[in-house]
Amino acid sequence: MEQSERPNVIVITTDQQRYDTLGATGNEIIKTPNLDVLAERGVLFSHAYAQNPVCIPSRACLHTGRYTHQHGVQNREA
Repeated sequence: MEQSERPNVIVITTDQQRYDTLGATGNEIIKTPNLDVLAERGVLFSHAYAQNPVCIPSRACLHTGRYTHQHGVQNREA
């Protein structure tokens, strides 16, 4: 695949937010206009799984492509 054919991919993650707290997923109370536009113009995953219920190790899984026990990132309090 030539470089001009390769897609540009940006992964945006939000913190402390459930799936149903976006206008794009049907929530009529919480206003998320910028995320709604991104979901409309891009890809909105409606079925996904997390490797860890805690955000820091889960993000490390996403960024490294490894399981929690492989990358060693733990949730640590500051």
